[in-house]
Amino acid sequence: MWLGALVMSGATAGIMFTTMRKLGPTFQLFSAYEGDQSNLGAGIIQNEVFLALDAIQFGSATLVLATTIAGIVFFRFPIRRASSVVRLLALGAAMMLISFHLFVLVPRMQSNALAYWSAAEHGETAAAETAHEAFEADHPTARFVLMGTMFSVLVLLASGVWGAASAGEAETVKPQAKPSKPGREEPALARKGGVR
Repeated sequence: MWLGALVMSGATAGIMFTTMRKLGPTFQLFSAYEGDQSNLGAGIIQNEVFLALDAIQFGSATLVLATTIAGIVFFRFPIRRASSVVRLLALGAAMMLISFHLFVLVPRMQSNALAYWSAAEHGETAAAETAHEAFEADHPTARFVLMGTMFSVLVLLASGVWGAASAGEAETVKPQAKPSKPGREEPALARKGGVR
């Protein structure tokens, strides 16, 4: 889910902005704004997509971290296995990237986006362009964080599959003790009383 949300949000952004620029729409809300309105429309819609992505990322990261800790504490997660080391490193990278994204990038970019939309709504073109430039200044970093998180989650997923496969190969079936040969049945003649 985490990986799918990352991939689809990135794809949606590319499709959204490309399509809006081709259509060149105008919006009644921004009728007083003198700049290009396609970025405004695409940005407002894509902002909702990214907010949904952030909710999915937060939930997914919390779930993955909680299950990993539970695995180490309660279920003897094999930390020294190569697949486990890769998995923990990928998880650490993903957690650092999403923390930077949620607590540093998102508040700053959201603030600049809201200032951009508010200024455009009131016809303050110069102020809107300034806020948009501030927003765009963070865009390369946001793209790098998105791609880095995507790669980390992909490695995390692959290492989990690797670990499960190697655990299956390592399992050995303990040889069962050969059943003892049953004793010969006592002949009827040797039984007490013999045959009558």
